[in-house]
Amino acid sequence: MNKYVFKDYDPIYSELFKKERLRKYLPKTTNIEHFGSTAVVGLGGKGIIDIYVTAPENLLQATFKTIEDAGYEFRPDAGTHKRSFFRRIVTDQNGNEQRYHIHLTNNKNPEFYKDIAFRDYLRSHPEDLKRYAEIKKKAAVEANNDKDKYMKIKKPVIQEILAKALGK
Repeated sequence: MNKYVFKDYDPIYSELFKKERLRKYLPKTTNIEHFGSTAVVGLGGKGIIDIYVTAPENLLQATFKTIEDAGYEFRPDAGTHKRSFFRRIVTDQNGNEQRYHIHLTNNKNPEFYKDIAFRDYLRSHPEDLKRYAEIKKKAAVEANNDKDKYMKIKKPVIQEILAKALGK
């Protein structure tokens, strides 16, 4: 299976995010954001519904447990020291898989704010959205399942867009 693919954007992505209904499981003090390529109309990417959940430091452990109880599998090797990573794979009646990823972090983590700024910038800047989509397509083709190569191809464009998003 090729891990790095490029699928055209599908309007179903925002509906799939809304249908996750994480709010019913999580405390009111958590923030839930749809981010990544499926959160930007027209972007395209791997088709994974990426969800950020942020919580105050004192509620991270309880939120962690709640996410597991909601059917997500904790993946210790996929996160970072500042962000826990969970996944859930849902198979529909036709045998198609839909992946959901939750990224759990402290609500003061600057990486969260950068990722959301990047998403919001792409939503309102179609020229950079198009450029980023093109580099994602190129990376998916050229990476040959090599994560480092995939990221190396995308990195200059990501850094440039992120600098604009952060006003630097």
